[in-house]
Amino acid sequence: MKRKLIKFDIIHPPEYLAQKKQSWPDINSLSLGEYRERLIRLRSNYSDFYTYHLNQTGEWDAEEFFLLDDTFLEKTAQELFGSYHKLKKQWYSRKNTRLRFNPGHWRDYVIDQYIQKVKPDVIFVRSQPISSRFWQKYRKNTLLVSRLSARLPFSWHPNHWDIIYTDQPDFKTFFELHGVPTIINNQGFDARIITELEVREKKYEVIFVGGLGTQNFSKRTTFINSVASKTNFKWWGYWWKYGGDGRKMEEFPALHQTFHGLTSGLEMFQIYKDSKIVMNDYVDTANGIGFNQRMFEVMGCGAFMLTREAPNFKGLFPDDVFATYKNERDFLDKVQYFLTHEKEREEIAQNAQRFVIENYDYTSIAQDFSQDLIQSLAAKSTNS
Repeated sequence: MKRKLIKFDIIHPPEYLAQKKQSWPDINSLSLGEYRERLIRLRSNYSDFYTYHLNQTGEWDAEEFFLLDDTFLEKTAQELFGSYHKLKKQWYSRKNTRLRFNPGHWRDYVIDQYIQKVKPDVIFVRSQPISSRFWQKYRKNTLLVSRLSARLPFSWHPNHWDIIYTDQPDFKTFFELHGVPTIINNQGFDARIITELEVREKKYEVIFVGGLGTQNFSKRTTFINSVASKTNFKWWGYWWKYGGDGRKMEEFPALHQTFHGLTSGLEMFQIYKDSKIVMNDYVDTANGIGFNQRMFEVMGCGAFMLTREAPNFKGLFPDDVFATYKNERDFLDKVQYFLTHEKEREEIAQNAQRFVIENYDYTSIAQDFSQDLIQSLAAKSTNS
């Protein structure tokens, strides 16, 4: 019998999903399964990169549950409660919030009912918009698994999980000090993406995709604002509006002028593919370690990446799969060089794609993940 897994994740950024939903005139007519597949086909965030390849092993019946999406939640409620789901929603809000409807309580109730219906062996919370305390009521009969590579979320505690996955060595040390089994698992790339991209003439010279702002990305924001005015630069992404010193994008003139809007998923991958140079920077995060998801996305698409130099590169990556920079002057010099050396640039991009597919494809990541989970389930069963 196949083991069951539900992966809880989000489309990121949420504003991108809101834009896409406005362009879908048939959204109300879609079943839960059809709507889930449409979200997956966006290829946003981690898409079905884990669940698809888990299912391919033959050991799992794995599925996606998308958080922070009211449409997905309502379609789930419709599947659970049928034509009575609106009455159920009204009844539940009165029962729990004294006649004031609380979206968070309704969300938690629907998730709870769905978990009771599916009875998963594993709950894999890949994104953390819900307090980790919420999942504790399932811990007796379910393996609770989390993955974390960004800063610790609010209302999240390592001891709420049976296993934590991360790509950050510092996190592994920290979580294991709390007595939680922690496994380093790599970022990766799904080779299916390659067949979903168009191969066409390059449209952009130098681009960046990601988050900017004065809290999580303060140094990166200042750096990119400086170089953006000195080269033919464009960027897509989002402005982190929480915390920091309160400055808005408009107060960074070069960033404001070169911003081209939200992007995510397959549209983002196509931007990488259409660009001569894709910039990467992680100066504010990961203690200076270069191993963010963007690296593998860019290389996997067959795009040329110019990334900030990091101490962990030696031994992990060959010398011919990307170029690095140390500071602003070095960055601008490398941009000028690689814009005028197309053949060398394209050879490096091809090397990068081949390297990532051979070493960081989700097929092998999911196989390792599957074996870890099966062993952990067996150990949990023995100890219960």
